Amino acid sequence: MSNSSVLPFLESKLEDKATILRGRMFRHGYVFVRNAVPADVIQRVRETVLGFCAEAGWLDSSRPLVDGYANLAYPPTTEGKQDYFAVYRKVLKDAGFHALPEHPNLMSIAAKLLNHAQPLVHPRRIGRITFPNFEVATTPPHQDHFYIRGTVETYSCWVPLGDIRRELGGLAVWPGSHRLGFREHDKVTAGAVGGRGVDAEELALPDAPVWHSIDFQPGDALFFHAYTVHKANPNLSGDRLRLSTDNRYQRPNETIEPGALLPHYNLN
Repeated sequence: MSNSSVLPFLESKLEDKATILRGRMFRHGYVFVRNAVPADVIQRVRETVLGFCAEAGWLDSSRPLVDGYANLAYPPTTEGKQDYFAVYRKVLKDAGFHALPEHPNLMSIAAKLLNHAQPLVHPRRIGRITFPNFEVATTPPHQDHFYIRGTVETYSCWVPLGDIRRELGGLAVWPGSHRLGFREHDKVTAGAVGGRGVDAEELALPDAPVWHSIDFQPGDALFFHAYTVHKANPNLSGDRLRLSTDNRYQRPNETIEPGALLPHYNLN
């Protein structure tokens, strides 16, 4: 059994200077900003995504749409399955979802971290719809560089599409783990989103890793380095979908993996 502990994120502010944000990224491998995006912007995207979920029969039609209560009679589904991709295609084509990572506040944070006035947002937008009672699909500890490739100076930004309390899961990062450098992803977790990861307990020996996470609010933004080890926490709500999006930022003149220029899973 893991002896890992969980502490709250060290919080930053949208108005923090570039040197402060870069210093925190250098030390901790992440920058967490409360209320980076106006809540009403997040709410519009959330309602659109949940509308697609409702059309597919994933939601309890007797409950308010915006609350995201799952239809427990519908078997949990995830990336790689045909019924999931039928909904996900609609999400990726939605203009509001596609525009979210280019919100001026997120671009401002990325510009400060990259020390570049016009960061490149990877065209490969990514969304996550996580069902309750489906722990086997939970993304294991990993580094995004394993999947992103390209320049190491790439920063991911994870944004919750709504309130994500502890029971809904959310993201956790291992602060300082970016200083381990790139690690082989030879741990396979069958059924999990991503599927390949690292053994954080083994890497942290003789001490267990200390994870940082929090109760997320609409508009929060979590930026982290391509080498920072992070993981999803399981959706233990029992009856609600968890919605989130993650996107990547880099300098436009640096190496990019060709796949990052295509839609997620090549869902044209």
